[in-house]
Order: sequence, then C-alpha cells, then structure tokens
Amino acid sequence: MPGKFKILVAEDELAIRQLITVRLELAGYEVFTARTGREALGRLAVTRPSAMVLDINMPELDGFGVLEAMKDPRSRISVPVLVLTARHGADDVRRAVSLGARDYLTKPFSEAQLLARVARLLRKPFEPPAAARTTA
Repeated sequence: MPGKFKILVAEDELAIRQLITVRLELAGYEVFTARTGREALGRLAVTRPSAMVLDINMPELDGFGVLEAMKDPRSRISVPVLVLTARHGADDVRRAVSLGARDYLTKPFSEAQLLARVARLLRKPFEPPAAARTTA
C-alpha cells in the first residue's frame, strides 16, 4: 500500500513487542522492531520511520538514552515519539517530554489508546489553506 506509515517499536519484552506490532499492522502500519536502545538507534537511521513507540526500561541503552541521542543535532533523526512504559512517575514523564517525546502512555494500555496515540503522532501540524495565507 503506497504511503503506508512506518512505525518503529522499541520494546525489550517479546510479548508486548509482538502485541504492539500485531495491533499496528492490523491498523495498516508497516512495523519495524528493536529489542534494545542501541538497536533502536540503528533502526531509526536505516528505516526512517514516520514515528516511534519507545519503552524506557530496555537493555544496553534505555529509552531516555535513545531520546538524548535523538536530540543531539548531529544525529539528524527527527521522529515523533510515543513513550510507552510501565514507569508512571511525574519525573519520568517530565524527563521524557523535556528530551523530545511527543506523548507518554503507561502500561497497561488498551488497543484503542495505542492506536489513537500513534495516529495523533502522525498528524501533520495545521497549515491554513493557501487562500487564508494570502494577505489583501
């Protein structure tokens, strides 16, 4: 299907990774996965996804480390990120958002929540129609 959005799912727990992958694929997304933070950074560079679903607690490099690496201007990676994690503390949410996460969803989550949040990540910023941009 042309124009299919690509989503990278970075999650170390196999069952959760598979659940998210199946739900997103059934919704029409092309899904790539990573089990570790380092693997996620490598896949970001290769697959150039439209968005990423990112866990915080992962081996090798946690989700905060992934967000920090993405924030580095030398990385040239600009992908909207939904943090999906069991960590629900206010400090974790603030830190993720300060590092560039666009949204934060805690586990457990519903299929509807996941799909709605991913769809929201993919919306383009509002641009007024061309006629409204011209000045008289």
